[in-house]
Amino acid sequence: MFKKIRERSLHFAVFAFLTGLFLGANLSFKAEALEPAHSYLDYFHQVYQIIRTEYVDTVDTKGLFYGAIRGMLQSLNDPFTRFLNEEDFAELKEETTGKFVGVGIEITMREGEIVVISPIDDTPAMRAGIKAGDKITRIDSSELKDKSLPEIIKLIRGLPHTKVKLTVVRDGFDDPITFDLERMPIKIDAVSYTMLKEYGTGYIKVKTFSSDTSREMEKALTEFNAAGIRRVIVDLRWNPGGLLDQAIAMSELFLDKGKTIVSTRGREGSGNFKEYHAERPALYGAPVVVLVNKGSASASEIFAGAIRDNGRGRLVGEKTFGKGSVQKSYNLNEKIGLAVTIAKYYTPSGVSIHGKGIEPDFTVSSESFPEADKKNINAIYREKLADEFLKTHRGYTVENRRDFLEFLKARNLPVSEKSANYILKSEVNRFVKQPLYDLEFDSQLKKAIEVVGKEP
Repeated sequence: MFKKIRERSLHFAVFAFLTGLFLGANLSFKAEALEPAHSYLDYFHQVYQIIRTEYVDTVDTKGLFYGAIRGMLQSLNDPFTRFLNEEDFAELKEETTGKFVGVGIEITMREGEIVVISPIDDTPAMRAGIKAGDKITRIDSSELKDKSLPEIIKLIRGLPHTKVKLTVVRDGFDDPITFDLERMPIKIDAVSYTMLKEYGTGYIKVKTFSSDTSREMEKALTEFNAAGIRRVIVDLRWNPGGLLDQAIAMSELFLDKGKTIVSTRGREGSGNFKEYHAERPALYGAPVVVLVNKGSASASEIFAGAIRDNGRGRLVGEKTFGKGSVQKSYNLNEKIGLAVTIAKYYTPSGVSIHGKGIEPDFTVSSESFPEADKKNINAIYREKLADEFLKTHRGYTVENRRDFLEFLKARNLPVSEKSANYILKSEVNRFVKQPLYDLEFDSQLKKAIEVVGKEP
């Protein structure tokens, strides 16, 4: 996600580009080991004049220049550097406030494929069963080949309560899986928390790093302190990231004053280096364990790295996503702008997150289906058999669990009891507010409870 920095004045490089673009001026740059940019700007101006005067149809000047800017940014092969037209710019504002219309997934482009970074908790995508690592191959009837990331995002989004069909390829499954989703106004409560009283542990689920995250985290920790809760689990699974300043502020709540949180480094020789330190005493000094998985990205990785590298706590789960680049947004006017990757994140130990992710201290795989079950499970999802079963059965009861096993056997699609229970419970939870945690199928949380209980 983006580091949200508003600037009224244009960055010099952007200003220079636009000046040459619209005026055709011959700009002279300081002699360096660079190609003569002013010549290329002159070529561009000539092409524009030819199209404007000679092209067979009347041309849309705005469309020409927007397309040119997009083309220049796409040549960088960085999905996070992009032009923000009026619609994109408005959507960016919505995302950083935690409010938008969509299905609730964070996606990226990796080696030409559209990959789900994470489904956002308690959204249509999460309830339907979309998972981090799923590769989206089709949206409704549209193939995605040669489409840009912003174009794909627009296909997924739409008016509230309209439908969109996503087809995904998932590792371990032979056939594509199709999800019929209803677009909904998404309001993400950044932080939810409760007390695991039987374990004397506080549990905090952080869904995104939006403008309210650190404030809500501070509220949770204040309540835990008042209740005498002396250990805490911070769950960052499926958290796609968000605002850099919120990751820093949240880290400060756990780290002693002066401790390094993260550093950012730009292009070599640019002088773009900044190190962030905790600027106030820690609010919470008791043991902490952080839950991560392959859906934990960006700001989530900053927080996890700061906690682990400072010896403040342990990480449990799976290797994180590896989205460790810094985006800065520039206003070209009040309605359009650019998001540009200007630096990469480095953890306090000096390790770059980008493309690598962070390995946890305790690797625990999420619950997965046995290999012997996968072929039948694929058919169960494809034929929407759980939906059919729930038309005549309500709830995740002992009787329904038994009946669902028999229901699948009768259709010649037998699976293990654990797999059947997982499918049934997931489908039931699609239609009710999901509990904040569920230990029945959560081996990672069970391990986190064990680890935090042993911390001094």
